[in-house]
Amino acid sequence: MSNTANSIVGHVGRVGWQVPAVSSALRPSAAAELAHWGGPRLVRGKRVLDLGCGDGRLALGMAAYAKSVAGLDPDPPLIASARRRARASGARNVRFQVGAAQTLPYPSGAFDVVILSWTL
Repeated sequence: MSNTANSIVGHVGRVGWQVPAVSSALRPSAAAELAHWGGPRLVRGKRVLDLGCGDGRLALGMAAYAKSVAGLDPDPPLIASARRRARASGARNVRFQVGAAQTLPYPSGAFDVVILSWTL
């Protein structure tokens, strides 16, 4: 684990770091997953937090419907990948940040919907 990740995860532990992540390619598409939860109406026009966003698969899939999407994950290489994917997609309402769910870097009430998908 990198020094950056150690400082972020800190006392929280390294549970997610001990188990290799399943590739996004093996997960359902963002559209299929969102449909399973009720479709775009779940996030339409809302401020969404994708906790444990990984490479941004679901966050980027929700971006077309949401007012804004924030993705948070403790893995710096995955956040770097999510940022590259966001730039490539042209999504302007998505931001990705390295951080842990146990110490959220957002004020209370910052989001209307919080999603945890495929998160340890």
